Amino acid sequence: MKIALIPMHVEVGNFEANWVEFERRFNEALKYGPDFLVFPEYCLTGFEEWDFSGAELYGEIVERVSALAREAGVYVVFGLLEPYKNCIYNSALLIGRNGEVLLKHRKFQEPMKFCTGNTVRTARTEFGRVAVIICGDLYNKRIAKWVRRKRPDYLFVPMEYSPDYGELNDDDVKAMAERVKLLGVKAFIVNSYPPGGAWVFDENGGLLASSRREKILLQDF
Repeated sequence: MKIALIPMHVEVGNFEANWVEFERRFNEALKYGPDFLVFPEYCLTGFEEWDFSGAELYGEIVERVSALAREAGVYVVFGLLEPYKNCIYNSALLIGRNGEVLLKHRKFQEPMKFCTGNTVRTARTEFGRVAVIICGDLYNKRIAKWVRRKRPDYLFVPMEYSPDYGELNDDDVKAMAERVKLLGVKAFIVNSYPPGGAWVFDENGGLLASSRREKILLQDF
């Protein structure tokens, strides 16, 4: 299994520019022959409080990403805004090799104007069971309970760590490692750029690999 974590540059509110960048980074990553391509939280619209207009593009985004996954025969993990009834969720999808939606996660750790998820699901792949959570979910006690209960083999974490705080420092990475150790699962974390970055942890919270800024991080298992 080969995984490509892609710290993609995201322009808030500019779907077409983000789509061009998404395709460019997707094709760049394909050169390495990955099975999974993992992109950040709401990477095709960005998000600025409290503008939920990006949720209107949900159907088009799913259709476009599914077509890319199907054509390349790869799995894709990415975040997007999802409208449902009177709610907007901060969601992440796992798209399968045939372009189908295999898994949807709705973020737990969100302010009150979002609707929030209430469970963690897994999807079976030829490499084992996969789960997805989003950014601040990593530090949520209810998420920890669900992940430990479901016992996935691999956990993908799209995130959007604000550039206002600068690059993640050693203390931030240590905090991520401690949470991954608590969950007891191999974890793959990718942030939007700026500031970017990606990290791979083993089930004991050991840092296996990392990249900075926009550099793709490749990991083989």
